[in-house]
Amino acid sequence: MKKLLTINKDNQKLIFQIAVGLLSVFLGIYFIKHEKAELAEVKTVLILANKWFVLIGMLLVFLFIVVQGFMYQYSFKAVNKLISLKMGILLYLKRNFISVFIPAGTVTNMFFFNKEIEEKEGIEKIVTLYASTLFSISSIASSILMAIPAVILLFIKGGIKNNILIGTSLAFISIILLAITAGSFIRKGVVFQILEKRVPSFSTILNNLREYPINKIQLFKVLVFSCLIEIIGVAHLYIAMIALNFEPSLYIAIIGYAMVLIILLSSPFLRGIGAIELALTYTLTLFGYSAVAALSVVFLFRFFDFWAVLLLGLAALILKKDNLFLRIFPALLLFILGIVNIISAITPALPLRLKALKEIIPLTAIHTSIWLVLFSGLFMLAVAVYLIKGLKNAWIIALILTGISLFAHLTKGIDWEEAIIAFITLCTLLFTQKQYFIKRDASFDKQLWLPAIVSFVTVLIFGMIGFYFIDKNHFGSDFSLWESLQETITAFFLQNIDLNPLTSFSKIFLFSVHILGAFTISFWVFLILKPLIRKKTVPVEESKLLAKQLVLNYGKGSLDYFKTYYDKLFWFNAEKTGFISYKITGNYAIVLENPVAKDNETLEKIIIDFEVYCKINGLRTVYYRIPKSSLEMYIKLQKKSLLIGMEAVVNLASFTIEGSEKKAIRNAVNKLSKAGFIFKVNKPPQKESFLQQLKSVSSEWLLDMEREEMVFSQGLFSVNELKEQTIFTIESNEGKIVGFVNMIPNFIACEANFDLMRKTTDAPNGTMDFLFVKMFEHLKLKEYLSCNLGMVPLSGIDNPKNILEQAMKTAYEKMKIFSQYKNLYNFKEKYDPTWSETYLVFNESFDLTLIPSALKKIMEV
Repeated sequence: MKKLLTINKDNQKLIFQIAVGLLSVFLGIYFIKHEKAELAEVKTVLILANKWFVLIGMLLVFLFIVVQGFMYQYSFKAVNKLISLKMGILLYLKRNFISVFIPAGTVTNMFFFNKEIEEKEGIEKIVTLYASTLFSISSIASSILMAIPAVILLFIKGGIKNNILIGTSLAFISIILLAITAGSFIRKGVVFQILEKRVPSFSTILNNLREYPINKIQLFKVLVFSCLIEIIGVAHLYIAMIALNFEPSLYIAIIGYAMVLIILLSSPFLRGIGAIELALTYTLTLFGYSAVAALSVVFLFRFFDFWAVLLLGLAALILKKDNLFLRIFPALLLFILGIVNIISAITPALPLRLKALKEIIPLTAIHTSIWLVLFSGLFMLAVAVYLIKGLKNAWIIALILTGISLFAHLTKGIDWEEAIIAFITLCTLLFTQKQYFIKRDASFDKQLWLPAIVSFVTVLIFGMIGFYFIDKNHFGSDFSLWESLQETITAFFLQNIDLNPLTSFSKIFLFSVHILGAFTISFWVFLILKPLIRKKTVPVEESKLLAKQLVLNYGKGSLDYFKTYYDKLFWFNAEKTGFISYKITGNYAIVLENPVAKDNETLEKIIIDFEVYCKINGLRTVYYRIPKSSLEMYIKLQKKSLLIGMEAVVNLASFTIEGSEKKAIRNAVNKLSKAGFIFKVNKPPQKESFLQQLKSVSSEWLLDMEREEMVFSQGLFSVNELKEQTIFTIESNEGKIVGFVNMIPNFIACEANFDLMRKTTDAPNGTMDFLFVKMFEHLKLKEYLSCNLGMVPLSGIDNPKNILEQAMKTAYEKMKIFSQYKNLYNFKEKYDPTWSETYLVFNESFDLTLIPSALKKIMEV
């Protein structure tokens, strides 16, 4: 109940903060609506602003952002850590943007974007929070240093009214209380003791922070930079006055900006949007500004001080490398432009614009532009689908169609609104061109381009003959051979604006040419867009032999055996001192674990060269089941990673079934032993009759578990493979095999490895426990030190680092469909293994939308 009350109190506090923030917005909206009559005049004033001073104001915006970057940089220097100026600027822009949408954003934004600093700068999260706290304290301190003298000055000069005095007094009381609270916290006073009692983790954090003493000189520099930021804020208000041709006053600019700071400090939500506009406008009117003048100055000042910085923050988030939104946005924008084009083509142009256009270009050109807009829009809808797949030719076609749209919208009716959308789409495509490298199927050219050319020539001949020999009464014209060719080409491309069919036959004939043209053009687009689809290839025998030899020489992993399995392709480095084992599905090259290489330097170079090879061939790379020990190398190569499971390894030297915790296993072993079941070691070569018994057990297990054979990182039941392997079985006293495990080569010294573990449907409870315990005992006698139990998918995500990992953790723990993984984890956990993390490594976040289906395909037999 107490916990519930605490939660309710937290919720009430959050609701109150949001309510206050929204109230300030509503006050601003009410104020603007109340001044609706003046807004038209404000617009005129803003349009007439001095462009040079507006430019100076924008330059100050960039200076403001750079100073904020320096402030972050020196905040880290104050705790004896270093970040780049670029990182400081980006951190400020992104945190500033997010601070608008979270309660108490000015302070709480420090909890965001810390992972980037940890990954790129190698600075612990707690140190980042420490430096960010110094940043926030300095910001508040400089605001107080600016606000208090300004209000005192205003009070002395008698320019402060009662209502402003009450408001500022309340704000100052809040700030003083905050300072007293902070002081008590630092001195470990009452506030600290209460927090330590309620939230014990605070004391741990503070003890950790003591390891990072503050450099007072660097902290002073942070405060100096913060004061410089306040000076820039005053300058923005002063420049807004000059730019709008009003009498500037430094005194009024200081007082006005001080009011902004007071509201900003006391605003719990939305960074004072609405309330600042209202208060600053009111303050300026007190100094003799008219409502129009005050509103104009406030709007321009807020653009400099708030909206421009906010937009740059949004850009920093959107334009971030590997941003999922940026990966999808061009295709979405192209699709929207396609719809806009279609709607624009079928709706009439504005009469005044059309009249002006007719004086510049002929009517036929306007009609042609309408058709260009329509058909470019139709093709855009199809191209957008291929664009999202990263197809290079789709990008080229999208670029051409967008360029046509930009031009055609202006020549069909001076539709500048649609032209702007086309221009934005064009810029977006140019900006994101590097993410489109998937090639089309070049081998398809030889097969189908000839039929495409033949179909085009056939339609031309059909049309020319038709137009040339058709009777004059059908179109009201007798076509020459040249005119017939012209009419056929225009009909092929769905034009013939001025051609008027007079009879049913002529309408059918013209329609047939249009249809044939549409089908031929669609066929061309298909050929250009068709992605590069590779047929499954079987590696040549020499390559397979070389790969097996390299595994014998340089193999170091438990999965190396499967790297030369029948389903794999091989990519060797030029020196033939290492190789990558992979499979291709669609446009993905899925690599099994690390390359096999003679040393780490060679291994890293193989990955880099393979990446180049894949890019040239239009393939995206994915590395499956990468151990945590290798993860740093992939991160250095700008790769991303996702925890996908845990691998279990049993220490045979310490393994035992003694003790109360192992009672269930011990009872299962004893029970089956008493029932006459025995453990047998079957050494190769295996007899055909024995393999047939194993086949029966395997088929029964697959049927019972409702599974099919899977490959890539595991094997299937293959008579040829099993014939040459040691197989452990559990058999009844009648000689019936009820379960088996096959041993496979492991290239980790003194570590045993197995692949299949299967049993019959009528096998008694504890069969696999009996088999594993006996197997461990046998391996121990053979001087093995450990046994690899394989990976359990989705396990080990105890502390999710992102939304995707949280979803995987929830699925693993809650969803019935994944209960088999949880059961598998519990089975292996009984043997007290050492667990190690296993990762999926990839290039872009967008890849995660397609990788699951790609993995499913490569694992299918």
